[in-house]
Amino acid sequence: MLGPLGRRLFAAFALVGIGAVGLLAGLAVYSVTSHTGALVNEQRDQARGQIVASLSDAYASAGSWSKADLSAARALAQADGATLVIVDTSGGQVATISPSPMMDHHMGATQGHDGEPSATAPMGHHGETGPGMGMEAAVLATATAPAAPTPSASPSATSMTTSMTAQGAAIVVDGSTVGSVLITFPAAGQSAAEQAGRAILQNLAIGAAVAVLLAAIAALIASRRTAAPLTALAEAAGAIERGEPDATARLRPGPGEIGQVAQAFTRMAATLEREDALRRAMVADVAHELRTPVTILLGASEQMLDGLAEPDTAALSSLHDEILRLDRLLDDLSALAAAQAAGLELTRTSTDLATAAQRTCRALGASFEEAGLHLVTHLEAAKVYADEDRLVQVATNLLTNALKFTPSGGDVTVTTRTVTDLSDTPVAELIVTDTGPGIPEADLPHVFQRFWRGASAPRRSGTGIGLAVVDELVTAHGGTVHAETPSGTGARFTVRLPAR
Repeated sequence: MLGPLGRRLFAAFALVGIGAVGLLAGLAVYSVTSHTGALVNEQRDQARGQIVASLSDAYASAGSWSKADLSAARALAQADGATLVIVDTSGGQVATISPSPMMDHHMGATQGHDGEPSATAPMGHHGETGPGMGMEAAVLATATAPAAPTPSASPSATSMTTSMTAQGAAIVVDGSTVGSVLITFPAAGQSAAEQAGRAILQNLAIGAAVAVLLAAIAALIASRRTAAPLTALAEAAGAIERGEPDATARLRPGPGEIGQVAQAFTRMAATLEREDALRRAMVADVAHELRTPVTILLGASEQMLDGLAEPDTAALSSLHDEILRLDRLLDDLSALAAAQAAGLELTRTSTDLATAAQRTCRALGASFEEAGLHLVTHLEAAKVYADEDRLVQVATNLLTNALKFTPSGGDVTVTTRTVTDLSDTPVAELIVTDTGPGIPEADLPHVFQRFWRGASAPRRSGTGIGLAVVDELVTAHGGTVHAETPSGTGARFTVRLPAR
């Protein structure tokens, strides 16, 4: 069944198809009708001229109507289905020639050269049918068709202009009128041209009906093929709104741009599903991170309230550590939210990656000395178009991560440089390398995930958000970050940004 859109499309397609068929059929009917009428008139004009010319020749050859051979005129009349009434100058009827030879009637005798009666004209007396009929025919011929020259084999032959079905024409020999003829053609529609025209119109009507049927079928197929994917798309959107799983399974492939819309909708639905899963995971992770310090704070405070534990310095210090952990968690969550919105908040300027790294090293220098670590720098100019404060935040998180996992006495090296990638495009690099235990190969794909900490990480090494912030900020700048353990020990983080 077609929906509202399908019915509208069907009506539009059918209107176009049937309208085109109707227009072509109308033009064809007009053309056939007009040309058929013109052809019939032309054929009858030609037949009149030939009949008048043959009668003129017959009279000129015989010298009188009584001896004239009318066989040629009879043959022409029978060929065109015409009836001829021939009268002389006095109004007497010479002969009547009809399409059927049995209906011919000759009023005079035509003698052959040997004195025998001619086979084309039975013997009789001129005018025996009565002067009234002959005069009436002569008057009709004279009144309806004034004489006009008609081309023929004989230069002296003339013909009359046409009327509807019956016309008279004067018969002229050597400039003198010797009689007239009334020519009556069959009624309209009896000629071969008109019958052929009717056959063409009949076939045209059948063809138009078939074309209309095919246009309707094509319109139905096109409307269903166009509307079905859109209907499925609407159903899939409703399923997503209701939270139903596998909503995109309702989609149907469509032609052209409709198929592209369906593919874009599928990608959008996958993105929404992925983002929803990430939000759920983030809520679960935050709840998990909050549960431990809150549980410790609640248990310790209840013990103190119940008198089971003394509120001494050690207990209060433990509670203070848990509060600091909550504070760090809130700070990390704020940093992650800001990093995710960094694409809209970046204040880009032409800056040097080495400058951002130098600022970070100065800020964290005391922490490295306190931890007994050696901070080594190899800073070369690496110009980028970026937000310098965000770059300092990236370097700070990478150095803090190295500080956390590198044992006392180890080295942490910071390098900045400009290199050329495989496509000969300049790239600015920030590399942080440590001499810690490194990252297990199984953990490498997960180091930039939120709240993720490897199995070998200390229990309270952090919230697992710092490297996720690095990934968000670097991506916002159009760059990449990569983690590896090149020699089996120690970790190396490489940040690559488009060089300026």
